[in-house]
Amino acid sequence: MTSTPTTGSDTAGSMAGPSYPLPTPAGGDARFSYGLLHDVAKALQANGFPRPEGADWAHLMTALGTFLYQSKETS
Repeated sequence: MTSTPTTGSDTAGSMAGPSYPLPTPAGGDARFSYGLLHDVAKALQANGFPRPEGADWAHLMTALGTFLYQSKETS
């Protein structure tokens, strides 16, 4: 039996380190889009949470970005 590298697709509870946050891409990331934001909002709604309204969208975008990407450090 050989060991295989772990990835972000492992099930919850595995001993692998965290996959997030990712390094912040210099030129942006096309995957981080309004489409992704709406998909996350749909997933929240499907699990009984209310639909984001007004400023909720900006807060959700900020929270998602904070989860996905490392903060840019200034020196």
